[in-house]
Amino acid sequence: MQSDRLRHLGRIGATAAFGLFVFFLVLFLTLPYGRVKDYLVALADQKGYDIEAKSAGPTFGVGVRLKDVTISDRPSDGRKPTRIVIPVAKLRWSLLGALAGHKTYQVSANPFGGALDLETTQGNKESSLRFGAKAIDLSEIPWVKAAINLPLSGSLDVSLEEKMPGARASATAGSLTWTCHACAVGDGKAKLIIPGNPLLAEGLGLPKVRLGDFVGRVTIEKGVGRLQGVQGKSPDGEIFLEGEIKLADPFSSSSLDLYLRFKLSDALLKSSEKLRTMMQFAGSAGKRPDGFYGVRISGPLAHLGQPVWTKTSPFGTPASGPRPLAGRLGAPVPRPPAGAPPPAPVPLAPLPAPPAPLATAPVAATEMPYPPPVPAAPPAPPPPAPSPPAPAATEPQPPAPPAPASDPTPPPAPAPSGPSPAAPAAGLGPSPAPAAPSPPAAPSPPATTAPAPGPTQPAGQ
Repeated sequence: MQSDRLRHLGRIGATAAFGLFVFFLVLFLTLPYGRVKDYLVALADQKGYDIEAKSAGPTFGVGVRLKDVTISDRPSDGRKPTRIVIPVAKLRWSLLGALAGHKTYQVSANPFGGALDLETTQGNKESSLRFGAKAIDLSEIPWVKAAINLPLSGSLDVSLEEKMPGARASATAGSLTWTCHACAVGDGKAKLIIPGNPLLAEGLGLPKVRLGDFVGRVTIEKGVGRLQGVQGKSPDGEIFLEGEIKLADPFSSSSLDLYLRFKLSDALLKSSEKLRTMMQFAGSAGKRPDGFYGVRISGPLAHLGQPVWTKTSPFGTPASGPRPLAGRLGAPVPRPPAGAPPPAPVPLAPLPAPPAPLATAPVAATEMPYPPPVPAAPPAPPPPAPSPPAPAATEPQPPAPPAPASDPTPPPAPAPSGPSPAAPAAGLGPSPAPAAPSPPAAPSPPATTAPAPGPTQPAGQ
């Protein structure tokens, strides 16, 4: 019983599989590929490009194969259109991606003597892009030569992966890496032309400059791509590129800010007098302390600004040369170069000797430069002033009063009506004693204050 059921299910499955095979076979053989080619031509026409293909046929999967494809643009400035010839191109549509709810397209071609693969996925919340190219011959790419009128040579490998949430370029994240094997610029015949530059507007003949293996990487985060490790070295010189690219919608509104550092070998400069003259002219504005020349390129992609010679990188790349210290307070101190010995310690100056303690002579309350501290309890009243010594009995004094100048002990001053000067500072009330009397040790001893000589001479006679 069970074996009969299995045989029945097997017949149903085999019939369904055979039906699908026949369907795709008929679709593969009878699909109007000419109409598909016309649809692609109309789609490119909306983007401003012209596409021509000699034939269209089936390919593996759901897609179309085009042969001898020619793509050309429509320049608006009167120049000749740029043409790209692709021997074979394959376009596929993913059926499984459509069942999953997103659109996936794949493009495979062999332009410029190499291989190119492109896959794009468009979903409801996110779109992604994968691009890879191998062994692309730079000498066959027409855009670079049309921009600077200098041919490029070398083999290029490129890998790009990016994700764009919400179809917003400002939120793009991903990475771009490339390697150019045996890259070279110029051929010794073509002239470098940069419109708007007084020196390069008419063209400057350059020899062939070898760049070696020119490698680099761009990391993209939140729509900003930062260059990392972009460099090339060869017997003709060295080149380094740093900067960032800000993506925007539309893509032509994106902007870039790049800083190029390069140094040419003496053998290359000797081989071209014009190149040597140009480098001498740019030395005052663009030659850095480390021997490199600096050029800054910035602006939107649609209207890129002119190259500017500058010694300073806007991205903080230090030049390996001495820097003058800023003549203001708070200026940053330059770091010592790598591998430099540590500076010798500076001996500290000996500390000065502490000052001698002040004399502890008593100071009257009225002569204190600052008020005394507030005591915990009110002090006792000062003792009464000492009375002058009595004259000797054997030496009667004349009735004349003593001279005011020779009196050793002045009469006590009358008590002030208000509080003493020191009392407010100490927080006390008015003192009942005379204001600021001298302490007992302050007056001179009686033996040293003898009476005036005038009155005592008659007594001795």
